[in-house]
Amino acid sequence: MFKNHKKYYSVALILISVSLLNAVKFAPKEEFKNPILKDSKEDGGLGFDEIADVAGWQTSKNIKTGDPRATKGGSLTMLGGAEFPRTFRDIGVDTRHQINSLMSSLQYEALLSFDYEDLEYKPNLATHWKIEPDSLTFRFRIDPNAKWSDGRDITSNDVVAYLRLILDPGHEDPNTSRIMGELFELPVAESKYIVKVVAKKKDWRSFRYAASFTPLPSFYLDKIDGAGYIEKYNDSFMPVSGPYKYDEANTVKGADGVITFKRRTDYWAKDYKRNIGFNNFDQIRFIFIMDENQQQVSFFNGEFDMYSGFRAQWWVELFNEKEQAEISRGWIHKIKIFNSLPKGPSGIVFNTKKAPWDDIKVRKAFAHLFDVEKLNKRLFFNEYSQLNTFFFGTPYANPRNPFTEYNPEKALSLLNEAGWVMEPGETWLSKNGKKFEFEFLIATGGERIYSSFQDDLSKVGIKMTFNQMDNIGKFSSTMKKEFEVTSQGWTAGFFPSPEGMMHSKFAEDIEVTNITSMAIPEMDKLIDMYNAEWDAKKRVPLAHKIDSIAINSYHYAMGWTSPYGLRMMYWNKFGIPETGISYIGDWMAPIFMWWNDPEKEIQLEKAISSQLSLDKSNVGKKSSTGDWNEIDYWNKKP
Repeated sequence: MFKNHKKYYSVALILISVSLLNAVKFAPKEEFKNPILKDSKEDGGLGFDEIADVAGWQTSKNIKTGDPRATKGGSLTMLGGAEFPRTFRDIGVDTRHQINSLMSSLQYEALLSFDYEDLEYKPNLATHWKIEPDSLTFRFRIDPNAKWSDGRDITSNDVVAYLRLILDPGHEDPNTSRIMGELFELPVAESKYIVKVVAKKKDWRSFRYAASFTPLPSFYLDKIDGAGYIEKYNDSFMPVSGPYKYDEANTVKGADGVITFKRRTDYWAKDYKRNIGFNNFDQIRFIFIMDENQQQVSFFNGEFDMYSGFRAQWWVELFNEKEQAEISRGWIHKIKIFNSLPKGPSGIVFNTKKAPWDDIKVRKAFAHLFDVEKLNKRLFFNEYSQLNTFFFGTPYANPRNPFTEYNPEKALSLLNEAGWVMEPGETWLSKNGKKFEFEFLIATGGERIYSSFQDDLSKVGIKMTFNQMDNIGKFSSTMKKEFEVTSQGWTAGFFPSPEGMMHSKFAEDIEVTNITSMAIPEMDKLIDMYNAEWDAKKRVPLAHKIDSIAINSYHYAMGWTSPYGLRMMYWNKFGIPETGISYIGDWMAPIFMWWNDPEKEIQLEKAISSQLSLDKSNVGKKSSTGDWNEIDYWNKKP
């Protein structure tokens, strides 16, 4: 799936598979000269609204706002991750991290946004759109008021420049490849504000991807190619269209660094109805702390404001009123928010290009040796749900998929069938005189989770050793398929796009989401049918078949996922909408939707200085333990 930068809904680290485009020939950079484009009302300029309906253009007047109580001002400091990002870009090599998409979504806007609750497109940089009868030709009319942060107009040339960059192999990310290259011709700037996008084939995703195009300044991109882009903008940004702008003066690069953004007072759409109650903080800071123990110490010391992504064990045993005075006094609140956030697959993955992982019996045996239920009880305190689908939280998940049970006897039987046996007097299984031993690639600290899996393997005669790397190094090796077995989890889109992860066309590539080299002819046929089916209801049974084949191929020994959208602690100084976060929001949603409550901030400062307690009630309902709040806005009954 393609990166879709939407301010009001979760930025799902959404990935698409892309490889080099031989069909696209890139002219020398001096040939990219923008023509003087027309801007009459017929060409999208002022007065266009008067003729749009008659000309068959679509728009939406159903504009939702944020919380009208929200006030502007103050700052928010968030944990950006364990490691400072290698690049600030969200296009090109080394960009498949949530922080990259988040930084982009603060500063750059897509042509349209999509309301997942109402299932309809909404204006964003474009006010209107049109799908021609051939279902291949799309047009977008850019808002004439839209301007870059340097004051220049945003035009259709900027859409062309964006996709030209995406298609340029010089940015060294082959994950921008076949899906986009097979779907689209280079856009055409028909006038100053109207851009035409032509799809090469009928595919229901084509318009979704086109609507997600994020224009970039053509007057910068026209001077460089993909290789020049990744060099020049590795840790800086071009002029931006969105509500925030990179604050270089307050950024500290490197380990334990800080990346800062400031709210733009000159943002072109700041007074638009759709921005009421959103983008409230004057300053947003992301700090990076490698050690997870230091992360919690820093949070309780007040060094950052919101904390998610910690261990389930800590949530239950450490982050409670008995253990933490800041929580018992109401200075810090705990909250869980439920919504409709879809979840991608996660678990143990096998590189099927290497033996013995090319044998389904071996992979299935490992799935039966992966005791997810034990992990959930002992380490995760039943905070998570076991996975049996690649499309969790959506109608596309096959409800008939089995859960793989922990069953060492069945696993050993499968291994024996695959030729792995225990010779008399031996400790380890062997085949053709070769002992069954392998390396398991994990991120630093992962042995806490996977040591029990290591023990369970040893009990049946399999020797597993850990190959530990930092998070970025581990992910890089995974994407290059430099592993035998590893663990991996993915974010997901509301509408699944299984092609990148499951189609054989990506089996031989690196830097793609098909990290297991899945290549199943029946799967390919179903994916092609799924891609060509415009009727969402008819796509569901196709997705169920795809899901079933994927689960039963055991390229993943499925793990677990959280059944909620957000579990977090925060210092008690924020205003929070009734919904908590958006319909498919996650840990990033508060950045756009919450605000500093001046009265609460004053009360918090007084309480801390005087060591007094605050009112611990805030939003939602109390949990059974009584020390945290719960919001379940979309499922609550009148």
